[in-house]
Amino acid sequence: MIHEPDAQGLVEWFERGIADERSDDTLWLVAEDDGQVVGVIEAVVNRPSPEARWQLQRDLSRVRLVITALAVVEGYRRKGVGTALMEAAETWGRQKGAEVAVTDTNLSSPLSVPFYEDRMGYDRQAVILRKTLAPE
Repeated sequence: MIHEPDAQGLVEWFERGIADERSDDTLWLVAEDDGQVVGVIEAVVNRPSPEARWQLQRDLSRVRLVITALAVVEGYRRKGVGTALMEAAETWGRQKGAEVAVTDTNLSSPLSVPFYEDRMGYDRQAVILRKTLAPE
């Protein structure tokens, strides 16, 4: 499910994404060491839609901080880089009025699940199910 992205064109793809998504409710941060990017986070503040009062999920009626991407270079993991990026994003989200923070990750990840639950204090709230549909 998760794979290492193709390095060719990756920087340009990120730059386009950052330029396209500039808004007051989108945050991109990088962590650097000696001028080298060693971590990145993208976060978005989602505001309730006018129809939120009819939604079954309570959080859809709240201002939500959504962590859409967090990545740390392998040699910098478990050294506080991810924690610093998450804390900065959460602080930004609070300043934007977010009442709750959400993210998703691969359940089989031996690093990200303990990171989010144990270090960052996130609780499991849902299970996303997936099925590959083969052509008939």
